[in-house]
Amino acid sequence: MSVIACAQQSDILAKSRPLSKAAITLLKQELVESDAHYDAEKKMTWTVTKEKHYHSDLDSGVRVHDTRASIQYAAALLHTEDVASRQRGIDIIRAILPLQEKDPQRAFCGVWPYYPEDPLPGRKAPVDYNWADFMSVSLIDIARNANAHLDKALQAQIKDALILAAHAIMKRDVKADYTNICIMGTYVCYVVGALYDQPDISAYGKHKLAYFYQYTKANKGFTEYNSPTYTVVAMDEVLRMKQVIINQADKQLVDELYTLCWQVIARHFHQPSGQWCGPYLRAYNDLLTPALKQLFFYASQGRINLPGDYPRQPSVLVPHEIPAGLVPAFVQQSLPGVRVDTFVAGRLQVPNRVVYADTTLGARDVTGKLYVHPQYALASANQGFLWNQCRPLMVHWGTPEQPSYLRLRFLHDGYDLSAACIKSVQDSSSLLSILNIATDGGDKHPNIDPIKHAMLPATDLRLRLETGGNTGAAAFTISSTDNNELLFTAGSLQMRIQVPYCNWDGLQGHWETGGDGNRKWADYVVYAGPGKVFDLAAMKAAVIGLSLHVLTPDSPAGRDSIVAVNDGKYLRLSRRGMAVKALQQPAEAFRIKNDFETDVK
Repeated sequence: MSVIACAQQSDILAKSRPLSKAAITLLKQELVESDAHYDAEKKMTWTVTKEKHYHSDLDSGVRVHDTRASIQYAAALLHTEDVASRQRGIDIIRAILPLQEKDPQRAFCGVWPYYPEDPLPGRKAPVDYNWADFMSVSLIDIARNANAHLDKALQAQIKDALILAAHAIMKRDVKADYTNICIMGTYVCYVVGALYDQPDISAYGKHKLAYFYQYTKANKGFTEYNSPTYTVVAMDEVLRMKQVIINQADKQLVDELYTLCWQVIARHFHQPSGQWCGPYLRAYNDLLTPALKQLFFYASQGRINLPGDYPRQPSVLVPHEIPAGLVPAFVQQSLPGVRVDTFVAGRLQVPNRVVYADTTLGARDVTGKLYVHPQYALASANQGFLWNQCRPLMVHWGTPEQPSYLRLRFLHDGYDLSAACIKSVQDSSSLLSILNIATDGGDKHPNIDPIKHAMLPATDLRLRLETGGNTGAAAFTISSTDNNELLFTAGSLQMRIQVPYCNWDGLQGHWETGGDGNRKWADYVVYAGPGKVFDLAAMKAAVIGLSLHVLTPDSPAGRDSIVAVNDGKYLRLSRRGMAVKALQQPAEAFRIKNDFETDVK
C-alpha cells in the first residue's frame, strides 16, 4: 500500500505540492554550495570539523561527511525536476539509511551519528539523540514529496527508519522546555503516525502537540526566550506543521503558535537601529545576521528592506510569512516605549517548591524589559546567567547601516562563566544589577562541565562590558575621581556605568580598558594573578553590584546616588524609584537564581 493510501487524510496533507518552475530555479541557486561539497564516491556532502564538539570524539580540522547536511541536500534535490539531481538525492538516501542505529538493545537505537567517520557504538563522547529528530524531518519531506521516484524497497527502508526514529523520540519524550526539539519530535511523530498508519505514534504526536501548545500559552512564550536562533528554529518547525497538518483543531493550535513566534520578534524589533533587541536566552550573534535580514525581507514581501548584502529573495523550502497585522510593528514604530514580557513562568519551570532550612523558596518568573528610544534600545532580564549564549543585559543603537551593541559578560580565564548569575531591575533608561555565583553552576557550559565540589580554579576573573559593530566613535573612559565609575560614549550617546559594591572573598576590583580589531571593552577586574582555587562554598561573599544609565542630549541633568546596603546575607542596591536585592554568598544554582527581590515605581 502506498504512503498516500495509508495517510489519515483528516490529519495531514500526505503529498507536498510541487514547486513552480521559478521556485525550482531559485532552489537550484540555493544548492550551489552543497553541490560543490558533494562527494560522488561517498554519496554524501563533506565538511571539515571546526572544533572538537562534546558530542564527537573527533578533533578540529578533520574532513568528514555530514549526515544531517547530506539528507537535507537530498530532500532539496528531490524537489527539482532534474533527473540527474533526483538520482543524486536517491544515492544519498541509500548511503544515509544504513548509518542509523537499529539494534534495539542499544539506548540510542533509532539515532544517526553526525558523521560515518565517528560512529555511535564504542565512542567516548555522549550520543546526540537530537539526530533522530533532525534526520527524520528531511526523510519525511522525501516520503511526502518524492515517493513516486523511489522504488518499493527504498520506500520500505524509509518507512522503517522513520518508525524506528519516532519510537526513539517517544522513548526520550523531550519536554516543552527544550523548545525546538520538542516541536520537532512532535512533528515527526504526528506525521509518521499518519503516513504509515501507526496509531501509537499518531496518538503520541497529537497529545504532544496539545501539551506543547498549552505549555507555551501558559508560559507566554518559549523557554529559550526571544532567541534570534531558536525562535526561528522553532518557527521553522511550526511552519512544517502549517504546511502538512490539515486537521482543523490541530491546525488552529499550530497557527496560533506560528503567530506567537512573530509576535515575540515584533515586540523586540527596534526600527531606528534595525535590530532584534534583547534580552535573549541563547544567541550566537549580537547584531542581526544576513540570514535574518533575508527572512524579514521575504516574510514581509519586501516591506522590511534592511541594508546589507544578502539575497532579497524567498527561501523556497521555508516560505515564512509575517502575519499581516504584525508588519507595522517593524516599519511604523511609535517611540519611546517600554515593553515588558513574562518569558518563563516559575510555576511551570519548577512545579514543586523547594524548602530550605530558613525559607520556602519557589521558582520565580523570568521577565524581560525593553526600553525602545529613538536613539537606542536598553534591554534586561530580571534574572539570568552569563553563559556565552545568554544576553541578559544588552544595549543597541546606531542605524540599520551602522548598528552597534553593548553586552555584559563575566569571564573566567578568558571564557564566559555560566555559573555567574545576574538580577536586574530597570525603569526605562537605567538599571541596577547584582551578580552572584552558583556553587553548582556550569563553567563554560551550564550542564556539560559543572563546577566540581564548588572549587573554582582561576588565574583571571573579570566583569566585561563589550561593544561591537560600529565602534569608530565608541570609547570607554575611567573616571578620574572615582575608580569604580566608567563613562562610555558613542557619538551623542553616553552611558554612565558604576560598580557601587564589590566583594569577592574580600577582593575589590578595578576597571581596565582594552579591545581588538572588532570590539572594545572595559573590564572590572576582580582577580588577575597566579593560579588560585576559590572555594565557593566557604566564601562569605562573591557579589558585584552594577549600575548602568543611558544618557542622550535630551536626558535630564543631574545624577542620582546609588545606595548599597550589605546586611551580611544580601546585597541591596537602590536609587530613586528602584531597588534590587540578591544573595551575596555563593549558593546552589536554584537558590542563587530565585532568591532575590526587585522593585520599581
